[in-house]
Amino acid sequence: MKANYLLYFCDSIGSVFDSQVLALINSISNKKYFKEVYLFLGIKDEKDKNNINSKIPPDLKTVFYKTYPNYPFFNFLIRRSIKSALQEQRLNLNEVIFHTRGELTALHLSEILDKKYHKNILPDVRGASVEEIGEFYDSNKFLKSQKITNYIKAVKSLNHFNKISAVSISLKQYLITNYHIASDRISITPCLAGPDFRYDESQREYIRKELNLKSEDSLIVFSTGSTANWQNNDLLILLAEKGLKVLNLSKKEINHKNIINRFVSYSEIPAYLNAADAAIIWRDKSIVNKVASPVKFSEYVCCGLPVIANNTVDMISEYLTEFDCGIIIDSLDSIAPVTLKNLSKKNRKMISGTGIVNFGIETVVESYFKIYSSIINL
Repeated sequence: MKANYLLYFCDSIGSVFDSQVLALINSISNKKYFKEVYLFLGIKDEKDKNNINSKIPPDLKTVFYKTYPNYPFFNFLIRRSIKSALQEQRLNLNEVIFHTRGELTALHLSEILDKKYHKNILPDVRGASVEEIGEFYDSNKFLKSQKITNYIKAVKSLNHFNKISAVSISLKQYLITNYHIASDRISITPCLAGPDFRYDESQREYIRKELNLKSEDSLIVFSTGSTANWQNNDLLILLAEKGLKVLNLSKKEINHKNIINRFVSYSEIPAYLNAADAAIIWRDKSIVNKVASPVKFSEYVCCGLPVIANNTVDMISEYLTEFDCGIIIDSLDSIAPVTLKNLSKKNRKMISGTGIVNFGIETVVESYFKIYSSIINL
């Protein structure tokens, strides 16, 4: 089989759309591995479409389809919408690889497509979705149970696909242990950092001047595009109370003399990360966090930032231990100004280089190309 077309399915426009979807699709498209690369993007309404159109490059073939809430009673409408969008493209499906961001869209595709095309579907599993809904979704019990039912069916359906991508080794083990998916079907592809995420001394000096920081000031950064419960924004107040200068790159402003609030565009984030001396990721203990591949961690290390983290995300703990590029602590009480001073002595260029090798967009795209090739050769 010759795969001339890649169809990448994303069912919503989330906080990491720019960093994890557009950046990836643009890079894959530029490689000219496929004759055409399509982005199939789920939208709720025309307002969604108008808001996102300005971000999408004009030369990227984008197909919009109407999406609906994730409940079993909407599955028919979602599948009808995807099927209609597919049919309008008039593609030879024998020449197509279907790459889905998430297991639920893979399930929908498997219900739409003839069984002979299922081998060409690559579900990209991003986390423990069933547990995420159980822990973080606020709704009445019935609606919550319906969402969980849909995702359980989707995760169980992964056994029907020949190739699966998971964002971490722990997530792979989770799928093997809980859903009995064969190990050799699962490849590891972490969250990526775009090409601009690298250590740059000139950016560092420019932004530190803009932030009115002195050369001796140590700055710890916390960055997120979300205000979701698991992000733990409130810990920044605890750090600020210790006398630490904190750069808060999020929508949630925090009033404190030691906290600098900025919410900047995706393209500006690397410069602000370069201005910091260390970064912090602090997650609660849960299976959702245990198996995660946090986008911000990839971006932090690619910008050469030493990372302070608690021992709740397996991938982070293992990476910091292996490459000695941060510290793992149990309590925020362990952090003091001297902590940042010590971390600032680490070699930023070395941390950045190692980060790019592991999480840079070229590495991630190459990982996907290997999976695509294995699909073609099945």
